[in-house]
Amino acid sequence: MGLSGAMVLAPAPAAVERPGVAVDGARRDSPATAKPLCGASFAAENGETYQQALARLDARYGGLKAVRLFYGGLPQAWPGKLDGGTRPLVISFKAGPRVVSSGAHDTTLRAWFRAAPRDRDIYWTFYHEPEDDIARGEFTAADYRQAWKHLAALAREAANPRLRATLILMNWTLETASGRHWRDYYPGRDTIDVLAWDVYNYDTLAAKGRYLDPRTLLAQSIAVNRSENLPYGVAELGSHIAAGDDGTGRAAWLRQMTAHLSEHGALWALYFDLDWPSGDYRLNDPHGRAAWTDFCT
Repeated sequence: MGLSGAMVLAPAPAAVERPGVAVDGARRDSPATAKPLCGASFAAENGETYQQALARLDARYGGLKAVRLFYGGLPQAWPGKLDGGTRPLVISFKAGPRVVSSGAHDTTLRAWFRAAPRDRDIYWTFYHEPEDDIARGEFTAADYRQAWKHLAALAREAANPRLRATLILMNWTLETASGRHWRDYYPGRDTIDVLAWDVYNYDTLAAKGRYLDPRTLLAQSIAVNRSENLPYGVAELGSHIAAGDDGTGRAAWLRQMTAHLSEHGALWALYFDLDWPSGDYRLNDPHGRAAWTDFCT
């Protein structure tokens, strides 16, 4: 697989049993072995618009099949930051959970749900990765769950079968060391249509020249989705280039990751293609670009 000397995979347990209905049911139009839709998170760079940024990534990777969008507040009126055509969109927005539950944003959000396109899947999420915000005391887990129930009721009023309520949590939350339990943030199957995860090779491992084996990294999240009988997606996927790696190691890790996600019937895998304060995740090296392009095409 063209591994560099820096590529070290941590030992993995026996392969996770292939999920049944939990993940198979995610791809209603295709078998569980279908390749997940490739996508990415990205930012507008050097004065470009988000539409131009999407065109740049389409050219780089041979055409994204899904698009990840973030709103720091309430979502913009459609089409929003960009027009992705008929591609599925994974869209997150934020507001204070108690304010949401009070109905203060009902007029805006009811209109947004009603105006949502009906020719593509819209995976909408309220306050992705809420775990740290709750730990800081910005709001409670109970407030968060209640806001989700309120929003799901508004979305159902739109009677749009392409709207998918999508909870996005940190994969880290499933680790014992996190001190957390994913159910604290989970409003239940009567509210959520899709359960997705943000999955990263841990920075501490990358600093040591290591990439965690995808079977190890994904085992718990796949098991959770299977137990809840919910479709599975990876809303953020990323790793820095590990110490001593020339990029071939990360590329091999990405190929293994997408192969494992394909085996387990994931809806989509969206690469976190951003330069973030914690490090640069962008696939600017030729090996990483080639790996993601091969996945997209």
